[in-house]
Amino acid sequence: MCPSTSGNEPILEFKAKNINPNKCPFLNSTVAFTLRRSTCLHLAGPSGAGKTTLSNYIAGILPPRRGKVMLRNTLGIEITECKWNESIPEGERVGMLFQQTTLLDSLTVAGNVCVALEHCPAAKNGSETLNEQQKQATIKRLLETVGLDYLRDGMKRPSELSGGMARRASLALQLAQKKHVIVLDEPFAGLDIATAVGVAKELERLRREKGTALLLISHEPEIVDVVMGRATSMSGAKTNGINHVNGVNGDKSGGSTVTLERRASDFDMPKMSSKIQHPSVFGKDPHQRFFMKVLDYFLFSLPLILLTFLASGLAISMLSSDILRRVDVTDTVLSVVQKEVKPIIQMFTGEEEANPMYTMMINMKVRKMLDTTIPPAKATLYAMGMAKLFVLEIGPLITSLLLSGRIGGSYSGEVATMQATAQNKLLLTLGISPVVWTFGPSLLASLIASPLLTLAGTLLALEIGAHVGPQYGIGDIEGYRKEVWESVFVPLRLRGVVSYTDNEGWEHGGQTLMESVYSYLDLRCTFSDTYLDAFIEITTHPVCFHFIKSVVFMTIIMCVAEFSARRKADLTPRGVPKVITTSVVGGSLLVIFADWGFSQLLLKRH
Repeated sequence: MCPSTSGNEPILEFKAKNINPNKCPFLNSTVAFTLRRSTCLHLAGPSGAGKTTLSNYIAGILPPRRGKVMLRNTLGIEITECKWNESIPEGERVGMLFQQTTLLDSLTVAGNVCVALEHCPAAKNGSETLNEQQKQATIKRLLETVGLDYLRDGMKRPSELSGGMARRASLALQLAQKKHVIVLDEPFAGLDIATAVGVAKELERLRREKGTALLLISHEPEIVDVVMGRATSMSGAKTNGINHVNGVNGDKSGGSTVTLERRASDFDMPKMSSKIQHPSVFGKDPHQRFFMKVLDYFLFSLPLILLTFLASGLAISMLSSDILRRVDVTDTVLSVVQKEVKPIIQMFTGEEEANPMYTMMINMKVRKMLDTTIPPAKATLYAMGMAKLFVLEIGPLITSLLLSGRIGGSYSGEVATMQATAQNKLLLTLGISPVVWTFGPSLLASLIASPLLTLAGTLLALEIGAHVGPQYGIGDIEGYRKEVWESVFVPLRLRGVVSYTDNEGWEHGGQTLMESVYSYLDLRCTFSDTYLDAFIEITTHPVCFHFIKSVVFMTIIMCVAEFSARRKADLTPRGVPKVITTSVVGGSLLVIFADWGFSQLLLKRH
């Protein structure tokens, strides 16, 4: 039961003004009402008149200060008064029964009521402490109060409830919170008449026995009469833009009505018809959805990819440079030279001991040769290593593992949400394939975004290497870039390519034009007659390999996401996080396995 307040003492005094007729959804100059204990106020009016907006503000869903500014600037509504009884703590003021039945999908009905009970203001401030037995008894009483069976219905999940049972369960949550005011936004929508009357009777009993004030939004006046405890139709008088039925402050039933009148549509106003901005229908065509997905997948993923490749490029280039700097083969080579050359000197000179002068001269010559050849060799090895590592191996792999979560998880979550909210069923009833609606544009967008993101990340990592190496004494920037270019853009060893490169014109070496064309179309390798070797030569070329891996990895990720999201036809919102997890983990594992397959293919390159 709600804490007692005097029956005549207001719980809430509310007043809102229409300060901008061109924006305000209601035509009334003022909407004002007072809520008292055990009363029910019916907030009536056509759809779009602002009833839910005002009730959301009263329920605290819109923050008081920021909500006021938003209502004033966006909708032309000035909240001039929203005064609560000071004797009622803020946490005990108002609860809300939403237009869409809202329960925690991961808990049973009893679990939902228990959460509401444990977080009610009395339990939070310690004034009401229940042991486990008392808690279960309270849950039982609350469920039975709204017409639900403790054992039969309490163990059900929200997805297993009918519409009426779900509304009753939501009402039990509000009873557990012991609020003085409950806002009811279309509580009878979607219910058959018998179920709606049953819920209305429970609300009427709650109002009468518990003293709870109700703010009711509904388009079903007959059901509203049941909540108010009235059996006859109502008549009212209109005063100052407020329609009072039987008086706000008190007929015997404790019920009253405030009617909001909706302003005319801008489209119907002659002065505005020439300036009207029609509602957007962007997204209805496949190319529009494709465009949105490309922007989403590329732009929002780009910072993640660049930061990751920046970190990995720095780490790998610094580690490689440091290792190459520490490698010194001079002493090893000199010891080998001394060991092998000394007997030769003795053989040519006939001396038992080699002249130290000869040995010193040879060591100086060898050291000079090493100082000349080893630094360029290190620089070449460093540049080739960075190029091969990022272009052929970890560049596409890192990008794909990141995009498995970013794109694969995003797509699977989107489709799973559509599955759980019956949007895919709606598409089917409209004669539209859900797969074509979502998967087609998303797959194409991801296949464009993934190679571009991989290329951007790889270029960044390679450029980082150009600046890190010289800091460790490994080569120079221009030399590094030249070596990277030559390592990536290697010539294709195909007979047609070699023939085109060697020939100076269409007729060369006695060949006719057609013979030259046929020679250019020969796709066999210069070292083999089999087309399998030609296929390996083309696919493992660094540029092609880089692109193909990106495309194949992204295709795997999207197919896994598609399968994971559509696998269960009766998916509930509770299952959406599991779908996303399955998609990300499954896609990542298959990408790693596919990367192993590409590595095996690369080993077969001649």
